Amino acid sequence: MSAESPAILLVGRSFAPGSHFLERLCRNGCACAVAHTLDEARAEIRAGSFDLVLSEMALPDGSAFPLIALLEGTGATLFFCVGVHDGCWWLPALARGERTWGQAALRPPDFARALAELLGVDMLRIAAAAPNVIPMPPIEISPPKPERATTEKAQSRKSSA
Repeated sequence: MSAESPAILLVGRSFAPGSHFLERLCRNGCACAVAHTLDEARAEIRAGSFDLVLSEMALPDGSAFPLIALLEGTGATLFFCVGVHDGCWWLPALARGERTWGQAALRPPDFARALAELLGVDMLRIAAAAPNVIPMPPIEISPPKPERATTEKAQSRKSSA
């Protein structure tokens, strides 16, 4: 990670200009670029190098998984965010260019600590101020459908009566 100004690429629709997280990073000395699609992310990565890439997993033009292969060996750290009922969890994919895929997901407080460590002690206030970095819409849960066996039993009772 560069000591002076970490270069960060934010990938996905949640990282719109004006988002609180993006503004915090920029105010605290990070050089940020935003890509909304996988193609835009590829172009940004080919144009420059990034210390940290934070990406939604599902992008408008496909899965963000190709970012792993594109960033492997570059020294970049990559996290994917996954929406859950109360915010997001972060899946580590690369740590300084090495694969970490398969490690446990980080909940917001753990991600905040990892982000502070990655960006340096001076960046601790960014992580502390943004425990739920990307606001995700709540997941809607449909009421359960009646079980088929229960429905069939009710129908057999009606026909036998």
